[in-house]
Amino acid sequence: MLSDDRRGIVTGNIYDLAPDLTSLGWTTRLDKWADRNGAELRGRVARTHRGTCVVFVGDQKAVTATSGSIRSRTGLAPATGDFVAIRSDEENDGEYIISAIADRKTALVRRAPGRVPEPQVLAANIDDVFVMQGMDRPVNFPRLERLLVIAWDSGAEPVVLLTKADQVADPDGAVRAIQVIAPGVKCLAISTHSGRNIEEVEKRIRGNRTVALIGLSGIGKSTLVNTLSGGEVQRTGQVRAVDRRGRHTTVTRDLIPLPGGGIVVDTPGIREIALWNARTGLAKAFPLITHAAQMCKFTDCTHHREPDCAVRRLVSDRQISRRRVEHYLKLTAELDVQDEQLLEFERRSESRARVNAEERSERGVQRHGQRSSSKKGSNRQKSGRRRKGR
Repeated sequence: MLSDDRRGIVTGNIYDLAPDLTSLGWTTRLDKWADRNGAELRGRVARTHRGTCVVFVGDQKAVTATSGSIRSRTGLAPATGDFVAIRSDEENDGEYIISAIADRKTALVRRAPGRVPEPQVLAANIDDVFVMQGMDRPVNFPRLERLLVIAWDSGAEPVVLLTKADQVADPDGAVRAIQVIAPGVKCLAISTHSGRNIEEVEKRIRGNRTVALIGLSGIGKSTLVNTLSGGEVQRTGQVRAVDRRGRHTTVTRDLIPLPGGGIVVDTPGIREIALWNARTGLAKAFPLITHAAQMCKFTDCTHHREPDCAVRRLVSDRQISRRRVEHYLKLTAELDVQDEQLLEFERRSESRARVNAEERSERGVQRHGQRSSSKKGSNRQKSGRRRKGR
């Protein structure tokens, strides 16, 4: 990637593929929004890294822009896929800054790593989330369910892609197994080697649609991007034979326009992913359990030992596995704990704010007292000098 430091023009790699704004999903409604926000440039965020963004601005151009003060003003940080307004910051040699972020129609969100409970947006304004699982390793059903919760909660439509279908004898059987735990979700067994179902994947992306890819390292996300692009725009890595784990070759979340139309957001491999306020996604990922929970005798039923529990009845009637119910309860408990942590964090923040306000007020009183004392002393000295003069 090359950059003109003075004006932030970016060239090289995926940035040479930047199409016109309409192909990036820009609309006349966004034009009016950008005009209201005094945009010198308008575009879509292709990559973010430590407060600096690469933004597609149409006409096969991309620019670098800093996020400036927008997070402190709005509480939002730019994310890959955001539609943004850009202006020059004359106080900093005219460098580009993002001055506004358009409302997101969808957002793929997880809890940010670290102790502070806050969200991290992985991709914004996406139409589909491709939840990817390699068929060269055993399926981790709890991990897949967790990713589906996050995908559903984004507001986009989840699709499960089982990659490396050429490496197993019965890919259709694997699809049927996934459909048991992913009701209502499209599932495709694909192979970039044989071309199996690649055309079906392409159909879901055409027409200026945006899809995000999530899953472990080494499952073929970057390989799929290269196949769809018709060339190597993303690096690919090897998988360790000992444990079938892949290496991180994608280290940023990149928005990649495809030559045939449509956009892919490639994300780094995710081993651990925490939910963020994902109760809507949880209900959609576990619809049978969610519906049954409303039929329990007690409104606060924990689905463990209470009588007339409709959820446990699902298990006894073999409509759903005990493992799936236990995982649902685990995810519910995770969200409950998160709610408590968020409330505690807010209480502590409010307490710190009150203490800081009181300290500022006290310092102000002390400074005022010192000024008053100093002024009185000065007046006494002047009065004494006047008396001596007489």
